[in-house]
Amino acid sequence: MTPGKDHLKPSEIADLAGLKEDEVREYIAEYPDLFPYRSIGPVRLYAPKAVETARKCAEAAREGRRPEETVEETASVEAPAPSPVTQAYLDARDLKDVVARQEQQIEALRREMEARERALLDRIAALEGALMREQKQAALVAEWIDYFDAEIERLGRPLLGRIFEKKS
Repeated sequence: MTPGKDHLKPSEIADLAGLKEDEVREYIAEYPDLFPYRSIGPVRLYAPKAVETARKCAEAAREGRRPEETVEETASVEAPAPSPVTQAYLDARDLKDVVARQEQQIEALRREMEARERALLDRIAALEGALMREQKQAALVAEWIDYFDAEIERLGRPLLGRIFEKKS
């Protein structure tokens, strides 16, 4: 998988946990040990378990427990597999990227086909122009051949016949 594809931004964690983004950011700042992250440039991306961790932090805050208790309780839990909702979100995001990439590939193919079609149409137009020029030249050559055939035919007749023909 591509780096960062199975990790979430704080806004995505908030959406999946049903919390406000500011609240999630507070938990991340308050309990950095609970929210391991990966940095890709200036962006911090968190593991899918951060959704459950944020939910548990919010529950503890609503119940009025101390932050230390929340940290101990959440830290003691092994990293579970992402919830079905989180997994579905990650899959949908990956699918969205795949669809966007395919759209770009289709558009590139469409542009390439249009360019080829324009090139073929230009080539056809050039060939039609060359054909017309050749047809005109062939017609001119045929006209000259007919003229010379007539002249040769006249030369084949007797001299007196040709002279009388010119006078009339």
